[in-house]
This record gives sequence, C-alpha cells and structure tokens, in this order.
Amino acid sequence: MENLNKATAPPELNLYNSIPEHLADIPVEKLDSILPGPSLIYIEGNVSPPIFISILLHGNEITGFLAIQQLIKELNLTSRPAPRGIILFIGNIAAAKKGMRRLENEPDYNRIWSGGLLPEHRLAGTVLEKLSEEPLYAAIDIHNNTGKNPHYACINRTDPSYIHLARRFSKTIVYFTEPHEVISMAFSHLCPSVTLECGFSGDVRGLNHVCNYLLQSLTMPAGELFSPPSNKLSEIYHTIAKISVPDNAQLGFGNCRRNVDMCFRNDLEELNFTTVPTGTKLGVTRAKNCTLQITDNDNRDVTGNYIITENNALITRKPLIPSMFTKNRTIIHQDCLGYIMEPYPMDKQTGQR
Repeated sequence: MENLNKATAPPELNLYNSIPEHLADIPVEKLDSILPGPSLIYIEGNVSPPIFISILLHGNEITGFLAIQQLIKELNLTSRPAPRGIILFIGNIAAAKKGMRRLENEPDYNRIWSGGLLPEHRLAGTVLEKLSEEPLYAAIDIHNNTGKNPHYACINRTDPSYIHLARRFSKTIVYFTEPHEVISMAFSHLCPSVTLECGFSGDVRGLNHVCNYLLQSLTMPAGELFSPPSNKLSEIYHTIAKISVPDNAQLGFGNCRRNVDMCFRNDLEELNFTTVPTGTKLGVTRAKNCTLQITDNDNRDVTGNYIITENNALITRKPLIPSMFTKNRTIIHQDCLGYIMEPYPMDKQTGQR
C-alpha cells in the first residue's frame, strides 16, 4: 500500500556534492526513488562562480528536467567537470511523481521565496541562506506553459545584464514584479536572474531551445553572457495585472454545457501576446456575481478598468495584451486565467529605461 504520509511530510532539503546515480536516465515520475525530496546538487565545473539552475518547481513542467538529463549525457558530467560549475535545485518531486503542478494542501513551490511560516517557506529560506554565502554567476529558472505562448524570458529587474541574459533566450521578454514570491525575484538580489518559459511541457522544440541556451550559458567566456547579443532588438513587456476567476466557478470553453458558470471563447489561448482590441468578447458569465477578477501589482481591484459586462458578455473596455491565458481548469484555479501586460519603453541598445 502506498504511504500517503510520505508526500505530505514537511519537505527537507537534501544536499549532494555530485550527480546522484541514475539521475540522467530516470523517468521524472520515478525521480522520488533516487531523491527523497527537494534537492540541491553541486556539480563541479572548470570555471567559477557557478550557475544556479532550478527545475520542477511545478511538478508538471518537465522540460527543465529533461534538459538537465540531456546536458549530463552530452557533457558527460558524471565523469568530468562541467565547463562552468552548476548548482542544481530540483523542487517539487512529489508533485512530479503525480504529474501535478502542486499537490493539494501544499503551496506552489514558485510562491515560497519571500518568507512565511510553512515548512516549504523554511525550505526556500534554507536554499537562499546557503547560496547567499557564495558568489553566483547567474540564476536560471525553467518553466513551461499550459496555454499557447511563444517561448519567452522573464526578468524582475531591468539592469542591462538581466535583459541581455534574457535576450539570449528570446527576443520576447516579460518584466514583472508580481508575484514577488517567485524564485527568480529572490535570486535577482544575488545575481542576474531569468525565468525561461519554454512552451508546452516536454515539447521537443522547447527542450532543444533550453538545452542550447544552457550549453551557451555554461561555455561562454566570462561576462559575455551579459553583453548585448548580435541581434539586440527585443520586445519587452511589463506585467501590470492578474486575471482570476472565482474559486468555485465551473468553467467552460467554446460550446459550453448549460451547467457552467463562465464560458470563455474557445480560441482564448490564441490571444496571448497579441493586442486584443476594445470591444472584444472574451466569454460570458452565467451565474450571478460570477465574473472575472483583475488585480494590479498592488493587489487593487482594477476589473472595471479592463472589462465591462454587457448582457452577461465579458467585453474588453480598452486594448490589452494578455499572456499565459490557459484553458486548463486546474491551473486556472490553482494560479490564474492569465495576465495583462503593456509594452515597456526602453532603449533597446543599452537596456536603459
């Protein structure tokens, strides 16, 4: 019989000074057979300081894990040093076993990095305490989207080194300060940091993109990673609001059943990273007092600035640029429906506002 207490036990940080046996080959859903929980793995490199890489903060986003496995094999890291040192953090292994973003009754592992009282907050604090004691070259957090989005990079500061680190992954860059509890925000105070959003989980194109980026990051001469790439042109957006739905709302898309509370257009994900005109119908609400909830970066309700309700239809009040719109009902309720962005004015040559 499965030990149900194992997955819900308070997480403890496991430390390794080399790559654990079988890490390069094990399926992600069996990772808990070699790693008992969240793990920090030090991988020797020919050059210091090391790069911090975090994967599986969301257990259903496996591209980062697959990329690390490919990197271990390609560079033969079980037998020789990496071009540059690596400190690898593997996050929610219990959720990865079940193919879930997070388990029920536990916090999101990418919302625990600004302090708190839960065991997961203490885990994050331990990681930060250990890594603040030594210099880091860069921090790279790897994620996937459940909705249709381009590959893009996120930053939490607009210093040139952060922008150039992101630009080497994608010309599409998102600058955000909320949610502030994410790991990239915490590490942005220690070194240049970036979040890579690599499309759908396990997609081959996303996997190859991440592998090439990691290999480039590990092998570039000192400082070059933070210099302007040959093509400096970037599309930089600033996240300004989050779109949520009521906790218990029954959701549908396209031709919806009668018993759903909110029915969204079937092509909702196609709107990501496009300018949605004023007067666009996003969906309809069928239940009393059941509507979208939009909050800005100061957690103020700004729903009325962006959405009006006409005959139960949810209509855009002004042009807006959404990101991370998803039709995955579980993710919508665990996180949000999506975000609203605006173009971020910046001198694209220097990276200065």
